[in-house]
Amino acid sequence: MEKNIFSRKLIDLRRKNQLSQAGLANKLFVTRQSISKWENGESEPSIDKLISIAEIFNTSLDNLIIGNMLDKGKLVSISHINKSYDNQVLNNLSLDIYDNERIALLGLNGSGKTTMISIMVGLKNADSGDVKFSFNKKKGLKLMPQNDVLINDMKVSELLKLTQLLNKVKDNNHIESLVKEFNFTELMDHYVGSLSGGQKRRLSLLLSLMSPSKLLVLDEPTVGMDLETIDILWNHLEHVTGSILMVTHDFNQIDKFFSRVVLLKDGRIENDMSVDKIHSHNQTVEQWYRTNNGGLNHD
Repeated sequence: MEKNIFSRKLIDLRRKNQLSQAGLANKLFVTRQSISKWENGESEPSIDKLISIAEIFNTSLDNLIIGNMLDKGKLVSISHINKSYDNQVLNNLSLDIYDNERIALLGLNGSGKTTMISIMVGLKNADSGDVKFSFNKKKGLKLMPQNDVLINDMKVSELLKLTQLLNKVKDNNHIESLVKEFNFTELMDHYVGSLSGGQKRRLSLLLSLMSPSKLLVLDEPTVGMDLETIDILWNHLEHVTGSILMVTHDFNQIDKFFSRVVLLKDGRIENDMSVDKIHSHNQTVEQWYRTNNGGLNHD
């Protein structure tokens, strides 16, 4: 059995079914520590337990053990990136992103998070190093930037139509569903410039989710959002396919939603760990962050 595939598949299935390690352990009549070891690749379940896991999650043994080929796919490879302005912002930074991951990118103000994202998506150039994608970046990479990039003198309906055309989205029912979900039905004839700050953040989110993505990148999406829009964000992300990379310090949601946390410090990857491994050490992500970053003064 390929441990990395099984471990990722087990974590993914458990999260999708909103089942804790303890809950799965009870169904399998094993300890929570056993589940933790399976998910960390430290041990493997017996064939009887594998069959039981497949039955619990209504999947095949082949899918559980082998996974489909996409499960093994590396989406992005960031290699030895350096970037300086007056001071060095990124220092020999390397990071790989795989299919079906939920990554929270953490770090203090000035640690290089937004610069890394800007270089990765092509908005800025690195001084050295490279970024490689295994998919068509124009089609499969979607970004919600930290600051809204909207056309204020267009109506909401016009901007939606333009984005739909640019992304070649043909499913009008899907667009109508998003408009309703994001509460824009009564705002379609309003000019974008007349929207409140919270409504603009909600519109930016809607535009970034209009078409399917291999990798969705969200840079501090909840900044400036009202509580209603924050709820819409998290509810919708539960149904997003592909991988997600998000800059966020909403620790309650990180514990619930994300599979992996990456900590930037002084332009380097200081730590990179699965959320379940953090939990297996009886820590929340917030406690882990305090321990590894010396506090919570983040941007």
